Amino acid sequence: MTHRRSLLPLFLAIVLAGCASPRAPLVLDDTIRPDEIDEVVVLPVIDARPSRFEQVQVARNVGDATVRFMRERGYFTLAADRFRERPTGPLDLHVAGPDQLVPLAPEDSKYFMLVQVERLEPGVDQTGEVYDARLAAVLVDRTRGRVVWRDVATASSTLSGVLTVFSRGSRQYEAAVNASKLLVETLPDKSHKAH
Repeated sequence: MTHRRSLLPLFLAIVLAGCASPRAPLVLDDTIRPDEIDEVVVLPVIDARPSRFEQVQVARNVGDATVRFMRERGYFTLAADRFRERPTGPLDLHVAGPDQLVPLAPEDSKYFMLVQVERLEPGVDQTGEVYDARLAAVLVDRTRGRVVWRDVATASSTLSGVLTVFSRGSRQYEAAVNASKLLVETLPDKSHKAH
């Protein structure tokens, strides 16, 4: 009987973890109607890391992954190759408002997304083989001048052992892509609707 009692908390923890609700974004405008979002222009990713001399392709990797994951969730996306007005530096996407964001997007866009790489660095595991990436993003309704979605996501790489020897930089890439996926997963899902 004691053995069963000692397993009960573990069993309950596993069941509850499986029932956990999806992660919610920091901001989701309750008036947003995903079926009314015809297209989203994904602006160039801002690399706001203090040292951008390592993993110089991370912004491109995050941009490509973000577009791919948004399409998987049913969004028609266009990747912009430049800003209408270039930002003077990194933005604080945790609080940036439409007055700072709208000038960055093309004038003919209705919705646009801006993603920023805030961190890409070795994790705190014992092996030193894990990398952590932190991204922040906003989805803006340009015509109404309002942020309709805002979120931050942190993810780690999972590659280890021999794979890391043969694929230099892939831990960093994997962490960035994993963070992109976590970020996009908090957008309303449109993939189940017919277009």
